[in-house]
Amino acid sequence: MELDAKYEFEFNVEVSDEEIQQHLTVLENEFNDERFRLLLTSCRNEVLSAVVGPFGLGGIVSSGDKNGGNVTTIHNAKEKVYAMEQDEYKREDYTRAKNSEGKSFEGSGKSSVGSEFTRSQLDRKQNLVDAYTGRTERGSDTSPDHVVSNSEFHKDGGFMLESERKADFATDTNNLASTRREINRSMNDYDKKEWVDSKQAKREQTNEEFYEVDRQRVNDSYEKGKATAKKHAPTELDKVKYYSGRMATTGAHEGAKMGTQQALGLVLCEFFKAIFDEIQDIYAKGYSAGFDDNRFFLVMKERLSHIARRVAAKWKVACVAFRDGFISGFLSNLVTVIINMFVRTGKRIVRVIREGFYSLLKAIKMLCFPPQGMTIAQAAHEASKLIAAGLAVIGGIAVEQHIDNMIKAAPWLEPFADILTAVLTGGLTGLATTFIAYVIDKIDIFKVNAHEKHEFVMGRLETSLDKMFAEGDALVSELAYSY
Repeated sequence: MELDAKYEFEFNVEVSDEEIQQHLTVLENEFNDERFRLLLTSCRNEVLSAVVGPFGLGGIVSSGDKNGGNVTTIHNAKEKVYAMEQDEYKREDYTRAKNSEGKSFEGSGKSSVGSEFTRSQLDRKQNLVDAYTGRTERGSDTSPDHVVSNSEFHKDGGFMLESERKADFATDTNNLASTRREINRSMNDYDKKEWVDSKQAKREQTNEEFYEVDRQRVNDSYEKGKATAKKHAPTELDKVKYYSGRMATTGAHEGAKMGTQQALGLVLCEFFKAIFDEIQDIYAKGYSAGFDDNRFFLVMKERLSHIARRVAAKWKVACVAFRDGFISGFLSNLVTVIINMFVRTGKRIVRVIREGFYSLLKAIKMLCFPPQGMTIAQAAHEASKLIAAGLAVIGGIAVEQHIDNMIKAAPWLEPFADILTAVLTGGLTGLATTFIAYVIDKIDIFKVNAHEKHEFVMGRLETSLDKMFAEGDALVSELAYSY
């Protein structure tokens, strides 16, 4: 029996604007839900990274920070701030050391330069003319004074010189003046022009009036001493050698510290994240059959093996982190030295420079060498997040001391203050970093999110259409086969 039938199908292909908008809203909500899940994951990672990195390991690294940085500068030396003990002023380095002729200012009896200078001023009656008052004094009542003090010379760059050159300055007779001992003691390390007009021991009289000094004589000695100090001062080449040598040494040290902080921080973060993931997975299915002993040890061995493999797989990334940390540590040390040539930095500022410089370097690296497949706009968007993260860390460092003080105010918390400070400050910084990143995504200056949302929606629409066409083809094929 032959069946001849004709079927007609009617399709309504018209879609209203409201239906279109509803469907687009569903797809956009899917995109937003996906971004929110990523945000939560990012929040966990940022908090963990901040606790382990800047406020965990970073706190250990910063324990070696110094006021004024790692290299002594002339500006800091004038404030008596020295990076190293060997840079500090010690009088014997000038007065007891041998000069280029093998002589010292003092300590060699009558053959010392100081003694020889006094004898050269004496007349036949063993008297001499006081260089500052012009009066005749008994030689035994006087002593040679360094017009430009050894301390002043040291702070003006003498700390850069080797022992012999320091002694050359201390024994240069053009910078010596014989004067009464009480005047010499009163002058101490003062600048001579400042000493003349100052008042000491709560006197109403100035030193000029009290000691009856001749200002012109003091000025003449002062100018001669300044010229002598300038002759012995470090040359520009000496300064270049000193700063470059110290910056290379301390820069390598700071680079190694920062590199270790970043590499070890990355490994520890991955370790803790792996532990959290394994615990979550164990809770979901690892012990579904119970907690019998055999199963427990087998699962633990397997889970620990997973953790070890995850951490070991990060060795290349850790090497990159060490390299980037080393570069940023070296450069931040250089910047700190340059700043300290003009303004003295405190310990916290040194840490801010180091952590901030690392974030800046990552942002520059992102802009100049974006990952494969990333557009310039996307790189700029991510770089802005890196800079914002750096600013969040700097803010965390700024409030860290206040948090520490508040914790230590509670006696029962004081033994745990360091740990609690690192956790709280790191946690707050991580949350702030996540929030700032969320705001940057919302502002979307570079229209990266808008583009990604468009791509997401178009991709889902294409997938839906492909699925519909496939289902339609399957239905047509099934109908054709049936008839």
